[in-house]
Amino acid sequence: MLEEETFVEGISVPDNNRHFVTSLARGLEILQAFRPGEGPVGNNELAKRTMLPRSTVSRLTSTLMQLGYLTYRKSLGKYEPSPAVLSLGYTFLANNKLRLLSRPLMRDFARQVGLGVAMATRVRLNMVYVETARGGDESTLRLETGSYLPIATTAVGRAFLCKLAESERALLLDHVRKKHLEDWPEIKKGFESAQKDFADFGYCLSMGEWQSVFHAVGTATRDNSSGDVAAYNCGGSSYLVTEARLREDVGPRLVGLARSIEVICGVD
Repeated sequence: MLEEETFVEGISVPDNNRHFVTSLARGLEILQAFRPGEGPVGNNELAKRTMLPRSTVSRLTSTLMQLGYLTYRKSLGKYEPSPAVLSLGYTFLANNKLRLLSRPLMRDFARQVGLGVAMATRVRLNMVYVETARGGDESTLRLETGSYLPIATTAVGRAFLCKLAESERALLLDHVRKKHLEDWPEIKKGFESAQKDFADFGYCLSMGEWQSVFHAVGTATRDNSSGDVAAYNCGGSSYLVTEARLREDVGPRLVGLARSIEVICGVD
């Protein structure tokens, strides 16, 4: 039961679970502590990000290096993920049914609206892009596969939350509340507005709430055979991509894309 689980950073772990291997979990924490585009990271910084003792982090990074998942940059005294990590992610991408079905539709969509479109799924309290298609408009935000976005203030994250079962959504939002106590009233207000839009129109918006210069619309779909949920977003510079355009044109088109994926999944 969800009530009997310890919920930490978006992961539910049953209390006193004898099958939970703490050392493995900590090793994966180290791998997830690296961020796109930042370069090598030292043990001190990894300890801060994971809230693990530095001695523990040192043993874990040494082990991961010996296993081939980290590369040690001796001149810097820091680590970075090795190409071996890519093989783990590629297996997911290659086996993800929703992503494979979405790719050609996303490319057509991007060409039609002239804006980039992305597909994402949840990793803890973030959304991570698993597929992107670029449009021709230079106002589009350039984010690549693997980019992280917060779940509660982005259009793609809000759409994902709206597609979940009520119990799972409530659990995630409660953890967002605990992590962002000062900002929670504003976050809650924004999500409730997005939830109403999702119920009424099938999409929700984020108008400068994640990045002040970025407007986006998001929607979500589900593969009923597996229960997997994926979310999609499209947007661009707030100076060029207006709320009216998102509501009247881009949003309905994005909902159509998601519905097409659901139909294909249903046929399968």
